[in-house]
Amino acid sequence: MPAFAQACDALEEQLNTRDGISAYLKQDTSRELLCAVALIQNGKTSSFCYAMFDYRSPDAHTALVRLEAAFPDCFPTRATSGAGEVVNHPDSFDQKQFCTPEYDLSLSFKDKATLSQTLVFLRLDESASRPNSCE
Repeated sequence: MPAFAQACDALEEQLNTRDGISAYLKQDTSRELLCAVALIQNGKTSSFCYAMFDYRSPDAHTALVRLEAAFPDCFPTRATSGAGEVVNHPDSFDQKQFCTPEYDLSLSFKDKATLSQTLVFLRLDESASRPNSCE
């Protein structure tokens, strides 16, 4: 197996649990994290963690770039979206979604002026209906 494929397999293995996404996020942000699990459609779960930065901190953007560096090479892109023209909460929002064989992976960047924070989220959702929701 080529080294590139091995690196992608290792990344997929690391990111398939809440502890894994927490470790990946902490490694690249060097921040304390808040993590939780939520229920989503069809009784599936969503595990997420986020790191907090000062509002509109360049460090937050740098962390986002580092975090997402390997994703497009290893996982199919599902969607990319921003906040659009009308935003009431958060102030700005950028999200990239990727697929793994059994999960949907989401990396997002949220500016929240009211909290004076910028948040970098990494979320792992069980795929709603198929083993791989990108197929």
